[in-house]
Amino acid sequence: MSKKVAYGGILLSLNAILLILVNVIPVNTLFILALSSLPISIIIMEWGPLNGVTFYIASVILGFIIMTSKTQWLMYTFTFGIYGFIKYIIEKDRPILVEYILKLIFANMAAMILYFIVREFIYVPINIISIVTFEIIFVVYDYMYSRFIDYYNLKIKNIIKINK
Repeated sequence: MSKKVAYGGILLSLNAILLILVNVIPVNTLFILALSSLPISIIIMEWGPLNGVTFYIASVILGFIIMTSKTQWLMYTFTFGIYGFIKYIIEKDRPILVEYILKLIFANMAAMILYFIVREFIYVPINIISIVTFEIIFVVYDYMYSRFIDYYNLKIKNIIKINK
């Protein structure tokens, strides 16, 4: 139990560091937010979705406290932060085409929610090019996320040897 708490704390600290970097490094914000979404997948793989939800809630609360841009916090909360959990739910014995359709539905719904929230504060251009670009980037993000999960399971997990 103590290893579980310690490992979860380390992952939450790593998540917090990445969210702080969003404040400090003004470029590649989306890349850093994407990286900050990876620890939740580790929690879900090691201890299940309920602990993943707990980790997500903790990271959202911590993110609200440490992120200066609440727009970026909203982006983390509605997209990157929750994506590990959404990916876990969607990738349950379904054909890959159905998985990608469901993932794209989630991504577009999350983008629409964010758009309607932040359009009052910042200008967000919406046209066919930005939508297609978003969807291509999302598919690449999902692919890289899956590669991270594979790498963790094949390499990192054996090195860390966490007792469940």
